[in-house]
Amino acid sequence: IKQLFRMTVNEEEAKLLLAMPGTPEDLASSTGRPIDETKKSLEVLFHRGLAIVSAASGKYRMCRDVIQFHDATALWPEAPKELIALWKKWTEKEWAPTAKLFEGFLSNPPQRIVPVDVAIEDRSTVLHFENVKDIIDAARKIAVTRCACRVIDGKCGKPLEVCVQINRGAEYAIARGTGREIDKAEATQIMRKAEEAGLVHVTMNSEHTDHYICNCCPDCCIGLQAVLSKEGAKFVSPSRFQAVVDEEACIGCESCIDRCYFGALTIEGEGDSARAIVNSGRCVGCGLCSVACSSDAIRFREVHPPDFIPA
Repeated sequence: IKQLFRMTVNEEEAKLLLAMPGTPEDLASSTGRPIDETKKSLEVLFHRGLAIVSAASGKYRMCRDVIQFHDATALWPEAPKELIALWKKWTEKEWAPTAKLFEGFLSNPPQRIVPVDVAIEDRSTVLHFENVKDIIDAARKIAVTRCACRVIDGKCGKPLEVCVQINRGAEYAIARGTGREIDKAEATQIMRKAEEAGLVHVTMNSEHTDHYICNCCPDCCIGLQAVLSKEGAKFVSPSRFQAVVDEEACIGCESCIDRCYFGALTIEGEGDSARAIVNSGRCVGCGLCSVACSSDAIRFREVHPPDFIPA
């Protein structure tokens, strides 16, 4: 992390970050720098993703944690290749134990899976903040950015510009020049494209969706990597739904096996008697297996009540 900071800020900029939070005037006073010079430095730090400004108070603060540092600086338009390479090295060597450390002081996972809505058997049980369509329909501003994790890694070859930013997240991405504003129809198309590509919808683990809907893969995305690592950090909460297989409809084609990243599906039997079986202990309720099922044999049912971080 020290090396990453050294790549993104010089000594004077670091002093400015350490003096935060504050308005440009506050920070100019506390660091003894001219106000015009301070404002220019703050614009640079905001553009790089190291500082965030409050629209209400005009105060700047540092990025709050390593996740925000990771996501924001990876999308810095002029990020040097050396920075991206160092983030990749950090992800491979340091992220899994860091995620496990996060688990120790968080009461709930910071992210949660949003199920594919077409897979839910009883849609009346889906809450508005669990439904991608409802989140998009309720948004006042939407933008799309590249996926920070796939910018850094990119080994899976999955779609890149599929990270949908909502409201404040959209305003932030547009202001930094890291995202472009889109309408609700395009946002919906992006979600469908992501599902077809086998990407998992992930958002903040809160009843309040005002930041993002990521479309994640286990190869590159640090949230799913944390869950699937040997450390098994509880960084992403499953949805409230789990897969159920209609044995009469299932033809044992194994398309769901290839689609499930969590090892929740297996095939039992051979030939015409082959059927998919769900391991409820592994199913996270993302719904991607149902998208791939040609015989429409997989549906999702509610298995536990809502348990989200309060808004």
